Order: sequence, then C-alpha cells, then structure tokens
Amino acid sequence: MGLLTAGLAVGISTGLLYAIRKYREKQWRGNEIDERLDGKTVVVTGATSGLGKASAEDLAARGATVILACRNVEAALQVVETIKLKYPDAKMAVEELDLGSFESVKKCASNLLEKYPQINILINNAGVSVPPSAEAKTAEGHEINFGVNHLGHFLLTNLLLDRIKESKPSRIVIVSSKLHEKGVLDWETIKGEKSIPKNQGSNVGYCNSKLANVLFGLKLAEKTKGQGVNIYTVCPGFNYTQLFRYSSVPWYSYIVILPVVYLFMRPAQLGIKSIIHCAASEKVANETGLFYRDSKVYQSRAELDPESASTLWELSCKMCRMEF
Repeated sequence: MGLLTAGLAVGISTGLLYAIRKYREKQWRGNEIDERLDGKTVVVTGATSGLGKASAEDLAARGATVILACRNVEAALQVVETIKLKYPDAKMAVEELDLGSFESVKKCASNLLEKYPQINILINNAGVSVPPSAEAKTAEGHEINFGVNHLGHFLLTNLLLDRIKESKPSRIVIVSSKLHEKGVLDWETIKGEKSIPKNQGSNVGYCNSKLANVLFGLKLAEKTKGQGVNIYTVCPGFNYTQLFRYSSVPWYSYIVILPVVYLFMRPAQLGIKSIIHCAASEKVANETGLFYRDSKVYQSRAELDPESASTLWELSCKMCRMEF
C-alpha cells in the first residue's frame, strides 16, 4: 500500500510539473510576430550557439542579410551552413570578432564598415560568465566579464554608430539579464584597482556586467534620441545555453537544480522572443531606452541613475582609449 501511495504521489507530482512546464512554454512563446526584414542588414554577436544562433536563424528566415560576428569563425561558418540547409535563400556572412580584444573589435568594425553600406540592426548578444576565482582577463587586462560583456560591445557599437544612424530607422538590441538587479558597479574594481570579492558568488562578475549593459543602453538612448536609432535592452530569461560553462556545480546539487531547470529554463528558440520582438516588431518602433522581458516593458528594481550611466560612459571611453 505504501509503494502504491508513493507511486501515486510521484505520478501526480510529475504530471503537475509537466502541466506547469507547458503553461510556461505558452507564456514564453508570447505573441508571434510576422514582420519581414527584407533589405535589412543585421549584425549579431556571439552567434555560434544558443540565443545568438537561434536569433540569426530567425532573422535570416525573415529575409534579412545576417552577419554573424563571432570569435570562432569555423563554428560560425558551420552555423551558416546549417541554417542554409533549412533556408537555402538565406543571406548570411561571417566576420571574426573577439570581444575580449580591442584590436579584434576594431578590425571587425572596419571590415563591416567596408563591406556593408548599411547596418540597420545590431544585436549585442555575446557574453561570458566566468567566476572571480578564475581571475580571467581580456587582452587589455580588464576583468573578463566586464571586458567582454560590456567594453567589447561598447566599443563595437560606437565604432558602428555613424553607419547605423545613416541606415535609419535602425535599432540596437543589448542583451542583458534580470540578474543586473544583483549587480554593483564599483568604480575602483572596474578600473582594476581592486579585485571582485570572491565571496560574493560565482557569477558576481556577470551580474555586474549586465548592470553595465543596462546603464549603457540608457546613456546610448539619451545620446541617440531623435536620430532615428532606437535602443532596446533585453532580458531573454533563463535559457539552455553554454553561458555558464565556466561555472562548476557539485554533482549532488543537480538533485535540487533539475526540477528548477525543468520549470524555468527555456530552449533558445523561446529565449529569443524578446530579442526578435525588439529587433523586428513594429509595435516598439517608436520606443527607445526601455528594458524588455517576455516581450513587455519591464521595470527594473535596480537603481539606474543617470549619473552612474554618465560615469560608466566616460570610464568606458577611457578604458577603450577613445572618445565617443
């Protein structure tokens, strides 16, 4: 009788989890948009897997010319081949981009400006999450999360900005995260004068960089207001991607994690909904400087004061050794 009761409980729990999962998938799917992007040129960073790859496929299917700006060129070319098997007429190209190297960012921007007379949409998607204990740095010696997730995109965006303005109406989509609400921008840490405290969690650097993304979006929207460029910052949700491949999780933690993962993690095809919504939907054509989650405007709980956004912009210019 005990075994029967236990089996019944497991069955009910499994069924309930399945029902909740299907309900959440319906929510994540949201309102499908059918806008075409024929004649538009789109640049997507970090498109060899996960959200970037799924975004590239979706945008190519809409008729856009999609450039995959990626560190691993061979992997990016394989993505292009895979997408073209499904969409033979897809217009796609690859450019090498290592966001952890200013030299690589400048070379990529130069190549893009030389080859493409218009850039209508830029999607700053690429990102890393590396624990502070790794003490990883960019080529210029900046903390890896901040350097790749923010500085690399800050430099690339500004180098392409005049072309993006010329291509108006145009859009810039900055992929951030709700985890930006846990971020803290300590200017001494950003300057490299002190290290990120290792006792604040394995993804503290990532959270800090995502806060930088949001503040960058706010300042960029202010600077481009009225110039035909709309800025969108996006939280794609919790997704099945390789983002946290550098984080180590004890095997026994999976006992607790797996049910949470099942309920909250989205496949990349659903995780890109907010990204595509901001990149293509006519419903947001007149909006700029806002944060989106589940294809809706989201009110951040973080303190996003204009002074911090301005300080971050000025400091980012100094770190890139350029004035924007």
